[in-house]
Amino acid sequence: MYKKVLLAMDASDNAKRAAARVIDLHEPGITKIVAFHSYQHHMLPQRIPLTVPTLNPSAYTLPRVDYANIREQYKKAGLAILEETKELFLNAEIDIETRLISDEEPEDYINRITKEENFDLVALGCKGDHSKLKQIFMGSIAQKVLNSDTPADILTVR
Repeated sequence: MYKKVLLAMDASDNAKRAAARVIDLHEPGITKIVAFHSYQHHMLPQRIPLTVPTLNPSAYTLPRVDYANIREQYKKAGLAILEETKELFLNAEIDIETRLISDEEPEDYINRITKEENFDLVALGCKGDHSKLKQIFMGSIAQKVLNSDTPADILTVR
């Protein structure tokens, strides 16, 4: 069936259900599974605008030390998500590769890596662990992937 599966993970229940579905789809000796977590889309910009850009532009810039600490906390949270995912698969006696992505939005990573590494299935939760307001204005990762030119089948789970 599927030879290479890319699993997008965050801390949401939907992502955990997507992981369970990938376990169900796994065929020993045939399926390679790669789980990734990208924390780029959660990051605040280091320079935050304080006014409308056309009117007297000004911004607050987070000090480098504070920004580095925030980034480190997101990295630790991402590693914990991947470790939990790895444990889930190892308990099912399934090998899994994990990747922490720090510099690319999840939908961009999915589009690029499915082409470069010939994944034939992308699995992800239909709604991640971000706010309803952000989802309304920016759309979910799943929506962006579904509307992209990703060359693989896409499994969205809720």
